[in-house]
Amino acid sequence: MPATTEAKVSQRIQPEDLDATRNNEAITEFQIRTIELRTQRPQWITYYQSQMIDKDDYEFIVRYDCNNANEREKILTNPNEKLDCIKTLMTIMNKVSKESTLQYTATLIDDMLQENKNRVDLFHLYAKKYKVNVYQLLIQRLFMQDPYLVNQISRIITKLACWSNELMPDKELRDYLLWTKEQVEEKNCFRDTLCRCLQMLFRIDYYRLAFYKLNGVESLVNYLNFSLEATSSKDQMQYQVIHCLWLLTFNVQIASRIQTNHNIIPVLVDILNSTEKEKVKRIIVATLRNLLEKIDSAEVVKNNCMCMLQSRVKKLLELMSQVQHDDPEIVEDVEFLDKKLESLVMDVSSFDEYTLEVTSQRLTWSPAHKSDKFWRENSQKLNENNFFLVRKLIEMLKNDHTSSHVLQIVLNDVGQYVRYYSRGKNVIDQLDGKTAIMSMLAHPESDVKHQALLCVQKLMVHHWEYLSKVDDLAAGSEEGSGLVESKA
Repeated sequence: MPATTEAKVSQRIQPEDLDATRNNEAITEFQIRTIELRTQRPQWITYYQSQMIDKDDYEFIVRYDCNNANEREKILTNPNEKLDCIKTLMTIMNKVSKESTLQYTATLIDDMLQENKNRVDLFHLYAKKYKVNVYQLLIQRLFMQDPYLVNQISRIITKLACWSNELMPDKELRDYLLWTKEQVEEKNCFRDTLCRCLQMLFRIDYYRLAFYKLNGVESLVNYLNFSLEATSSKDQMQYQVIHCLWLLTFNVQIASRIQTNHNIIPVLVDILNSTEKEKVKRIIVATLRNLLEKIDSAEVVKNNCMCMLQSRVKKLLELMSQVQHDDPEIVEDVEFLDKKLESLVMDVSSFDEYTLEVTSQRLTWSPAHKSDKFWRENSQKLNENNFFLVRKLIEMLKNDHTSSHVLQIVLNDVGQYVRYYSRGKNVIDQLDGKTAIMSMLAHPESDVKHQALLCVQKLMVHHWEYLSKVDDLAAGSEEGSGLVESKA
């Protein structure tokens, strides 16, 4: 919040704070700690006596802290006092080091903003009058060790960014979003509070795009993949993270790229298949709908539809349509997706399905893999776009994290490609695929070794056939040469 002219938003959105404690009722661990803190007022006199704050700040904080909401409103609307209040609070945040006092002060600031969202303007006015960068001061505190404190400061930063008619400056926004991106994947006991901050931020399109450009979606998807393997309670966090993705997909640019860049559809469908919570199902189908409805490109829509079909979402939608839902929106979203996918099914070729399997790296033993007719008709299509699909197959062979099931299918496909495309062996050699194939002969699982052996055999048969043709051509050439000589 420097003294330079700030970028403005056309209209204040002021999304609700989903983590606010209301009537001293607590649901989350963060809310419980907040209620406790409100009863633990610091001994402000000690900070004055130690000269950490001056007399004016001491007298002001005592008067502000001891009053009720109506009296605080009088102070914060008094032209002669309102900025002094912000100055005192920021002085304490900047000069005091005791964590319990910082926790209390941060909670005091958060409560001030929660009572009246427009009070964020006071921080902007204070920043301009005293030429200080409030965002920078607060972001510096995010790297303290106390998890409650940093998450409370994160909430304050989010409110300043969302409730003002001035957008957060680019540098501070970048620093803050990078911090949130890291925190999503770390073991943060208040991670649900952090996600609620993101849910607030993503109501504003400018912040959606900024987060996406910093590759923030990767951290969200990584968490979802991790959550599928977790045994502890995860429904609430899955809901919040997917809610963030849903909000992001209201931006057309993000909706058009997010599947290609981050492959989010398969993990969403996996969660849809495993969860029993209706609100999680609701936010998933709403996100899938955005991935078809918010996109301008017909090709991207088709690719997303294909990925949903390949992930077997249509069967899940059929099951959901047979259940009574309390929320009419989920019924509408399910019907929309089902009709959209049904309209595409008739136009989908077997090669479209195969391409989707390979690009998503979620291969199954679908009929195409073992169909001689499929490979006879389509093997050369793997060469398109600079051998894109062949490269993807080889990448999966080289990736240590590729499952043994997928390795078997990849080895089968490489063998089929070599068998039905005359120059297939040369392509595999040029793309450094032969070494990866040979290494699979030493794989610990017998099924993978079996497929590797079959693949190597096809490579060798192709090699022998090639040598045989060369020998035949050479022999024919020699005979022709001799015949000419005899006639001479």
